[in-house]
Amino acid sequence: MVERYRDLVIIYEKDVAFVISCDSLGAIGSKENDMLKVDEEIVGRTTVKVALSEVLCVGAKPVVISDTLSVEMNPTGEKILKGIKKELEENGLLDVVLTGSTEENFPTSMTGIGITVIARVRIEDLKIKKVKKGMHVSLLGYPRVGSEVLRAKDILTLKDYIKISQSKEIVEAIPVGSKGIGYELSILQEVSGLKIDTDFSAPLDLTKSAGPATCCLVVYEEENEELIRSFIDKPVMYVGRTA
Repeated sequence: MVERYRDLVIIYEKDVAFVISCDSLGAIGSKENDMLKVDEEIVGRTTVKVALSEVLCVGAKPVVISDTLSVEMNPTGEKILKGIKKELEENGLLDVVLTGSTEENFPTSMTGIGITVIARVRIEDLKIKKVKKGMHVSLLGYPRVGSEVLRAKDILTLKDYIKISQSKEIVEAIPVGSKGIGYELSILQEVSGLKIDTDFSAPLDLTKSAGPATCCLVVYEEENEELIRSFIDKPVMYVGRTA
């Protein structure tokens, strides 16, 4: 059976599920027509982090990563791949198989990259469809986009997403991207079939892009409130309660 769940595709095979996620990036890099100038290693790191965050948040372990680079291999592609490999190695994802392609037929003046992740998880360990009435919802990290990401200290890293994946207390987690917190809250309500009574502890722009998954919505039992607030060294903001 194949299911589309949020931005993911989930393939069920007996007692195992394969989870597929993807992310893309364009006009960010050091090429002539890039809008935001950054080192290509950062391009590789941030794009693979986003695609990985999606599968990690449902409890899946990445198996294969495919990188489709709309740039030449040397030098741009090599630098992007170096960033991807560093991100994997520094976070202990050493068994992931990496494959992909580059553009060698035509010169490019703008950076473009696509990442697809295939991950695996036992169906009983999938962190989906487990939200119940009365659970708490909080935001980990903070929405940042563009040049803000380069200097921010309050955004989630891949290490944080691995912790989210391993947390037994978190029953559902949704990375926030370009559509903002408000959109992801609406998706959470849709997939859970529950209303979220919001009660933000501080003003927050719900429409602002969170760029490369700089923050994440998490759902958990009320009794685990203090634990959730202490298990990562990033801001934690109470959002509300399911009803």
